[in-house]
Amino acid sequence: MRWIELSVEVHPEAVDAVAAVFQDQGTGGVAIEQPVSSHIEGEEPPRFLGNPVIKAYLPENAEAPNREREIERALWHLQAFDLSPIGPMQRRVIDEEDWAHGWKEHFHPLRIGRVVIKPSWREWDAQPEDLVIELDPGMAFGTGLHPTTKLMVDAVQQRVKPGMRVLDLGTGSGILAMAAALLGAHVVGLDISDVAVEVARANVAANGMQAAIEIDEGSIDAIAGQTFDLILANIIASVLIDLAPQLAGALKPGAEALASGIIEERLAPVVDAFQRAGLQVVSRNHEEDWWLVVARRS
Repeated sequence: MRWIELSVEVHPEAVDAVAAVFQDQGTGGVAIEQPVSSHIEGEEPPRFLGNPVIKAYLPENAEAPNREREIERALWHLQAFDLSPIGPMQRRVIDEEDWAHGWKEHFHPLRIGRVVIKPSWREWDAQPEDLVIELDPGMAFGTGLHPTTKLMVDAVQQRVKPGMRVLDLGTGSGILAMAAALLGAHVVGLDISDVAVEVARANVAANGMQAAIEIDEGSIDAIAGQTFDLILANIIASVLIDLAPQLAGALKPGAEALASGIIEERLAPVVDAFQRAGLQVVSRNHEEDWWLVVARRS
C-alpha cells in the first residue's frame, strides 16, 4: 500500500493546533517527532534539538487530493492568524514497507528505569531486573524516544501495581500497555487508528502478552460504563481537554490518570479542564518542553 506523508515543522506552541487540523481531516492519528542528538545504545534518551515536526498519513486514493487541499487551507488559516510559527507543509508518497523499514538503523535498545525497549531486530543482554519490551513500531507512534513517552514509562513504573486494571488511551505501538502489563496490570489499549491497532496487536503477540492486554479500535466511548484503577493518556492537550469529563468518569474513586503530550504553553488549560471535571492534579513532571500531569479522581 502507498501512503501520502504530510509533515509540518512547527513552533512548540502550535503543536496542538496543527495536530488538530490533521486529526479533523481523518488522517487516523498524528506522530510528533523531534530531531535528536546522537546517542549510544542503551543510554538514557538523547537530547532533543530544534522544533517538533508533526506528521500524518493519508492513503493514496481518489479522496486524497481533496483532503490535502482542506489540510492546506486549514494550515493557511492558522498562519494567517499568526498563532505561532508554522512551516510549509511537506508532502511525499511512500510505500508502507519502505517507510516501516527505512529508519530502523537509527533505533537502538533504550533503557528507561527498569524498562528496556528493544527493537525486534536488535540483540540485548538482559539483566535479571530488566523488563524487556520487544518493539516494532511499524507505522504507529511510540518508540520511547519522544519525551512524552519517556515521561509516561517513568510514571508507569512508579504507579502500576500488580492486579490493577489499566486503560491505555491512544496506545500507538502498545509500548505503554506492555510496560504496565510487565508490572502486573491487566490493560485495555485503545486507538482510533486502525494501523496503530494492527501494530499494537502484533507487538503484544510478539511479547506473549495476549492474556494481559486487550487492544481495540476506538476512543474512550468504546469503554463506556467501565472504570479503571489507572488511565494512561499520551495524546495531545486539546484532546485531553475535550476528554477530561470522560476520563474522570472512567476512573474509580481515588484512581489516577497519567496524561502527557502536553507542551508547556498548554499545561494551564489542561490542568483547568481536569479540575473542572473533578480531577485533582497531584503532581506534574516535564522533559524538555513536554509535561506529564498526574490527576486523581476525588
